[in-house]
Amino acid sequence: MVTVIDKSARKVTVKTPDGEKTEIQVPSDVKEFDKLKVGSKIDVDYTESIALAMAPKGTKPSEMERVATAPGAVGREMTVTAEVIKVDPAANKVTFKGPGGKQQTVTVHDPDLQAKLPSLKKGQVVMFQYTEAVAAAIRPSSSK
Repeated sequence: MVTVIDKSARKVTVKTPDGEKTEIQVPSDVKEFDKLKVGSKIDVDYTESIALAMAPKGTKPSEMERVATAPGAVGREMTVTAEVIKVDPAANKVTFKGPGGKQQTVTVHDPDLQAKLPSLKKGQVVMFQYTEAVAAAIRPSSSK
């Protein structure tokens, strides 16, 4: 479900069925973007991946972003160093605080990374590379 629309930046925030919120950059050739309204239920072709590594001791939170577009798709790659705020190995979730103080909770899907969650401690600084891709399809949701 669409919760926020930023028309000037062509971004939408969607709430997934499991309650997580995700901000998505929408390619300029997605004509359905102009028809979206807060509360709209939509289906989006979306993929994401995260690579995680421990940052050297003393590293401060930082962020670098690259955005690439192609006909029918947009991709974003971010390299972020962030402080671990909370680790929930039972739920496979980690909460980070980034360079602007913004906190984000991510769900770890990779079994190898899930096995490493108990070793993460509050206050550690980690570096992760986040990649997302959105295809040019936004459709009214087929679910009710």
